[in-house]
Amino acid sequence: MIRYAYTGRSRAGKTIKGVIVAENEAAARQQLREQGHIVTSLKAAKEPTVLFQKKVKLKAKSLALFCRQFAIMLSTGVSLVKALEVLEGQAEEAAFAKVLQTVRLDVASGTAFTKALEKHKEIFPNVFIHLVEAGEISGSLPEVLDRLAMYYEREDELRKKVSEALMYPAIISSVSVLMVFVLLFVVLPMLVRNFASFGVETPAITMAVLNARDWTVEHWYVVLGAIIGLVLLYRYWVRTKVGRRVRDSLLLALPVLGEMQKMVIFSRFCRTLALLLNSGIAMIPTLQILERLMDNVVVKSAVQGATRGVERGEGISPSLGEHKVFPTMLVQMVSVGEETGNLETVLVQLADYYDREVNFTIASFTKLLEPVIMLVLAVVVLFILLSVYLPMMQMVTSVI
Repeated sequence: MIRYAYTGRSRAGKTIKGVIVAENEAAARQQLREQGHIVTSLKAAKEPTVLFQKKVKLKAKSLALFCRQFAIMLSTGVSLVKALEVLEGQAEEAAFAKVLQTVRLDVASGTAFTKALEKHKEIFPNVFIHLVEAGEISGSLPEVLDRLAMYYEREDELRKKVSEALMYPAIISSVSVLMVFVLLFVVLPMLVRNFASFGVETPAITMAVLNARDWTVEHWYVVLGAIIGLVLLYRYWVRTKVGRRVRDSLLLALPVLGEMQKMVIFSRFCRTLALLLNSGIAMIPTLQILERLMDNVVVKSAVQGATRGVERGEGISPSLGEHKVFPTMLVQMVSVGEETGNLETVLVQLADYYDREVNFTIASFTKLLEPVIMLVLAVVVLFILLSVYLPMMQMVTSVI
């Protein structure tokens, strides 16, 4: 619904003004006429400014459900406007329901569906908009939405696997930090007080731990300021071209995490490329869309280089092969797909392969991380326990 500001005269001849909500200008005028008002001015009113308005951020799972429901309704003969109205009523978030309402009103007023979606690029991803455009032009919108639903379901599944892999280390690290805090602020001071009552001199290592703890507590603002400063400095640095490239290069070069990130990137690259090509979008626009989807600037630069190669008339596989970031197997399989005319099928198979590799890499990462975390914890706990047991040993020695 749209808010309209109006001025006019009532039946008694008095000047009136106010705001009315209607689907369009004609409906607003009709409502005012039914109320007995003579309209002299009617125009769209500005939306009231809302501080701290919640931004709409659709997750892959929500997009998959949205596309699946949309595809089912369109395939059963429901009109586009009616389908949007139903989805608007089913939306869990009020902000997203309002977006769908705006899109529905634009479509109902004669605007193309793609043009209506482009007004909300911060919500709907580029892949979604471009594929909807292809489906709208070719008349196969339900089929395109069905493919998008499967695509976002795979995206959601992939993200869940990565999150599950990081959950165990996060829990172990949190428990470890809590245990260290208990030892530093509860156990160690209590033991030192008991040892002091027996006249046992506190060892140097114990005093060093206590002094470090006391200094941190006393100068907490310095520690907090240093952490905030480092975070802000890092965020500024990664926003520069050099900083972003160095960070992304280092992330790809990490022993296990780097491999896992590569598998996720290549899986998304192959699946998106297959989806776009299978929907009838040409190779160059497809690669340009992929450029915008790549978060890692190293891979983004490689895709940009491949796009320029295709623009020069080269095939996709030679263009990808010029960049070392793409694995040899991926380039060779793409070459086979080009030669046999089954590029989309090969890309889907490659995406499935990289999904399986992600599972394997996650398992390897978890197995590698467990002993590393245990070793770090052992060193930290050993250091603190030494600071606890040294006074105890001194007390025992003095008694003997």
